[in-house]
Amino acid sequence: MLEHYFGIIEAIFVFSLAIAFYVWQMRDLKKEKTKAEIRARETEPRQPDDDLKTG
Repeated sequence: MLEHYFGIIEAIFVFSLAIAFYVWQMRDLKKEKTKAEIRARETEPRQPDDDLKTG
């Protein structure tokens, strides 16, 4: 009877690992996306103010 529970326990472990992997990847993706946006903002060319052009 106890051997029937091992399959259920294993399935729960595998499902939990899949969920943990998904959460880990989503957090990492969000962090890398934020870094890329910051990098893009820092490297975009600066444009002079329009007020200085018109005098």
